[in-house]
Amino acid sequence: MWRLLCVVALCTVGLTACGRDDAGANEANETLESREQGLACEVETGYCPGETTCHYRSGRCVKRCFNGACDYAGDVCCTQPDGEPYCNSRCF
Repeated sequence: MWRLLCVVALCTVGLTACGRDDAGANEANETLESREQGLACEVETGYCPGETTCHYRSGRCVKRCFNGACDYAGDVCCTQPDGEPYCNSRCF
């Protein structure tokens, strides 16, 4: 009986010892990672989801400019060779 109780107690302690999930830190990391890395454009069509467009040089989805403005303060509105506007820290 004591052995079973000890096993249950150790398992409970072991599972809770991993720490708590800090949602604020995880959301900040996900935002940073998705902004830095971007999604890859669809291979055949160049499709990108939402308010993004396929960047012609990198092959990744980047934020699209709206009315010549970007969401992030350090970004500028650039134009791709096909005329599609996109946001980036610098234009290529």
